[in-house]
Amino acid sequence: MLTTLIIGAAAGELVAQMATVILAFAIVVAILYKVAWGPIMQLIDERRETIAREFDTIEKKQAALDSRIRDYEERLRQIDNEARERLNRAIEEGRKASADLLEQARKQSDDLRKKAESDIRVEIEKARVELRDRIVDMTLQSTEKLLHKKLDAQAHRDLIGNFISEVEQKQLS
Repeated sequence: MLTTLIIGAAAGELVAQMATVILAFAIVVAILYKVAWGPIMQLIDERRETIAREFDTIEKKQAALDSRIRDYEERLRQIDNEARERLNRAIEEGRKASADLLEQARKQSDDLRKKAESDIRVEIEKARVELRDRIVDMTLQSTEKLLHKKLDAQAHRDLIGNFISEVEQKQLS
């Protein structure tokens, strides 16, 4: 019994201590609620608002960054298109220059060919005249040898020249 009493007294004392601790905890919570709860909640609300503002700022900066990225991408596309257009123009100008050079080369070739043909015709005509003069001279010499006398050279040349002209005309006809 004594043990029971001791145990009972100890249990009563334990219950009393617990009740005191619970009562003290409730008082501390009540005091903290009255004194500190408002400022703590205010700090938490302020922090929540600060975080929300930071998220808004981040979203605005992200939107601005996305807009800049789109602007840069669009500018890059424009630069790429301009480069492509310039390259196509350069290629077209190169083709045109090539065609112009080729046309100039053809024209020069035609001019050279025409000049060569003209020069050849002149040379052929010179050769014909020279050949005609030689034939006249050779005929005169032959005639002189045959006749053993010298004839009037100019009259004889005219006579042979006319004969050769008649032969040439008959050949051309």
